[in-house]
Amino acid sequence: MAGRRFIVSCTHCQRVMMVVARIGSAELDRLREHLRACCPDEVIDPALGVEATLRSFHVVPTDPDDERHPPRAGRLRIVGRRPAPW
Repeated sequence: MAGRRFIVSCTHCQRVMMVVARIGSAELDRLREHLRACCPDEVIDPALGVEATLRSFHVVPTDPDDERHPPRAGRLRIVGRRPAPW
């Protein structure tokens, strides 16, 4: 059984950005970089913290027993928002 992982996708372009066990500083930097390219009006200052950055992304837990790859960006349709688990 694998550990719980999270699919992180952009709310603007629906692109799956990453599948991770946790979101650290390197992952947050990558998400902010994506926002600069995808939606320049939504650039987030790192000083505003994790929550401000994650508002522009969907974070969905995966099933730890499911060994398949995450869905492709074109097929991922997430309705509503779930609070971040950290």
